[in-house]
Amino acid sequence: MTILVFGRNGQVALELQAMTEVTALGHAEVDLMIPGAAKTAIVDHAPSVVINAAAYTAVDKAEQDDKAAFRLNAEAPGELARTCAKLDIPFVHISTDYVFAGSGSQPWLPDDATGPIGVYGCSKLAGEDAVRDAGGRYAILRTSWVFSAHGANFVKTMLRLLRLKFQMQHSEPFGHRML
Repeated sequence: MTILVFGRNGQVALELQAMTEVTALGHAEVDLMIPGAAKTAIVDHAPSVVINAAAYTAVDKAEQDDKAAFRLNAEAPGELARTCAKLDIPFVHISTDYVFAGSGSQPWLPDDATGPIGVYGCSKLAGEDAVRDAGGRYAILRTSWVFSAHGANFVKTMLRLLRLKFQMQHSEPFGHRML
């Protein structure tokens, strides 16, 4: 089985590469901002399965860069899914809980009503819709956080902030201890 992963340098793709043999493509090999690039990559690699771990993940920046967010999070996944559907290749798409409104206190279920409140969530929901509309075999995986030894993530951020807080609490004025 040949697994083709988009988003080579992201946390999900790096972990997949560490766990199993995959062909992972990054921006250098395929620019998903260019319409048609995803289709060409799939046709050229002839995989058994495609996993889309590529995304525009700068949540705050997406508010000002909505065209790029929608291209990477909606249009490119749609292109990937349509190509996979046409070639009868199973497709796995990584999405996010940002497709929900963020209210409530219970874990989200797949059939819960969506209602994204920002560009990032809207772009990811549009990507999910494009994947569903492609008509092929697919799975959409929604996650709230990705944790790995690679890249920036919630766990690393919390550890960094804890270290900083500890350092600030234990710093000694003028390099000596006050008694």
